[in-house]
Amino acid sequence: MKRALSAAAALAGTAACLWLALRKVDFARLSAALAQARWRWLAPMSAIVVLDLFVRGARWRVLLERARPKAPVGVLTRLEAVGIAVNNILFMRLGELARAALAARRLEFPAAAALASVAVERAFDVAALLSIFLIATVLAPGFVPATVRAAAAGLLVAAVAALALLSVAEGWVGADGWLGRRLRPWPRLAALAEQLVLGAAVLRRPAAAAQVAAWSLFLWTVDAGVYWAGARALGFGGLVGYPRAVLALSWAATSSAIPAAPGAIGAFEAVVADIAGRFGASAEQAFAYALVCHMTMFLIVTVAGLAALWRMGLTLGELRGEASRP
Repeated sequence: MKRALSAAAALAGTAACLWLALRKVDFARLSAALAQARWRWLAPMSAIVVLDLFVRGARWRVLLERARPKAPVGVLTRLEAVGIAVNNILFMRLGELARAALAARRLEFPAAAALASVAVERAFDVAALLSIFLIATVLAPGFVPATVRAAAAGLLVAAVAALALLSVAEGWVGADGWLGRRLRPWPRLAALAEQLVLGAAVLRRPAAAAQVAAWSLFLWTVDAGVYWAGARALGFGGLVGYPRAVLALSWAATSSAIPAAPGAIGAFEAVVADIAGRFGASAEQAFAYALVCHMTMFLIVTVAGLAALWRMGLTLGELRGEASRP
């Protein structure tokens, strides 16, 4: 019942967002905007999406340095694709849990450490995206209210503080740490705590933490290229320099917080069309822009993730069961 209600709410959110995105669109002009698109720009957009997956795999390898030394980047890249594909297809956003479970089973290290590494990865993503967003608001002024910039700065401080806290957590959980001493009467709980901090242990090495931060900044800076190229594909590239492309990327990232169908369908189109309209694109260009950017990323990653899942000999149903196992 709970899943059904969640799915119904998500579909209602998608319908509402699509109505907002399409309410001013003339469908004849939308068809013309898509027909006149410069489809050669799909090549660099697609290349960026593929590069994104490899960067994610390389970064995850660094994060798993203590929990699973020298994890194969190819395997981690495929698991990253699986995680995103699952989020694009299934309700309840099970992708992160699924890829952590698969990584733990395929590479034979504690599942708790895998989950912790995913959580640390997300914290770095938040910090990196907020960093380039705040820079973009300076380079492309006039689109983001001061209150939003202040909130973003506050969130950035919170994300960095969380990472700093995780960097010292291993010392607390160790045999001589204050938390470790208190957990001695409960060996299983103590072991779980040790496994969790193992996934964040890389933060205790400044060089490794800096490497993860650099990968994260590179990842999101390159990802903005999809939005930069997309504007050129739809014929309004003169309105979207790189700082504005970063703003479009940031707007798109907020769509994941809106209740919607898997893959943020509808929510993505609404928020990205909104920012494109603020840049000066027509309603038809703005929606076509959001649609082309979204479908380029959605289709490539989903196909790559499902292909990786097939290569592992798993179906989506089996993956859901594997993710729910302890």
